[in-house]
Amino acid sequence: MPLKKSFGSKTKRDDRITLFVVLPLVSALTLACIWFLFHEASMPAPNEAVPASPLPVPQTKAQPALEPAALLKKLAEAEALENGRAFGTAESAFAAITISNPESDRGWGGLGRSLLAGKKYREAAAALDQACRLNLLEAKHFAARGAARRAMNDLKHAIRDYRDALSLDPGNILTSNELLFVAIETNDTNLFERTMENVRRSNPGAESRWIMSLAVSEMRSGNSKEAVEILKKASGRLPPDQYQALLADRIFADKRSQDLIRKAAEPAPTVSP
Repeated sequence: MPLKKSFGSKTKRDDRITLFVVLPLVSALTLACIWFLFHEASMPAPNEAVPASPLPVPQTKAQPALEPAALLKKLAEAEALENGRAFGTAESAFAAITISNPESDRGWGGLGRSLLAGKKYREAAAALDQACRLNLLEAKHFAARGAARRAMNDLKHAIRDYRDALSLDPGNILTSNELLFVAIETNDTNLFERTMENVRRSNPGAESRWIMSLAVSEMRSGNSKEAVEILKKASGRLPPDQYQALLADRIFADKRSQDLIRKAAEPAPTVSP
């Protein structure tokens, strides 16, 4: 029997090879390429941070919104706890307010400050973000967020928050105090001078006392070098009689203070040409 008759014509034989061999092989290769490309796309690139899985969010039963009078009462109670330094209880009280009345910037601000007092800095910054969004005109929200960011060593954004707070409340000595400490930490002379100019302009009578209290704070923190530098600035800026009167204050009466004052009074060493 001829071969052509046994296996069919050449054309039919080629069709069988295409149908039973080539097409399955092409399909398998196509599927393999698709799997490889998908697998590569899902892998992180070199040095790319893989985002952490989100933390489970506790399910909180929705609470009906408090009426304005009831809300004010709850806020006053929570702020009284905060002022009494019962920060844990205040945190719970403010958290309840943010659940029932999420539009209350005072609730978010109080929650942020309570978390800050408990050294929960990231949670505090998040709560104060919300407070700042809800009320762009409340200086203490920005000042508290600056404190949270400073505690996390985010000094760039802390400075921005403190400056925003001072633009809303220029005479706030506590905020100026915080900003000046950041200026000292970052060795930013320009920021220090601009902040002192703000203190001088907004509350001239407080400047002298404030400069000395800053020096005392540095001294008590063990930062003798910074205290000496501030005393030198004060001696050049304040009238001599006022400066001497402030040095005579009881807080400068101990031996350690006198040593610092003596160092501050020493002339700067001359550099030989």
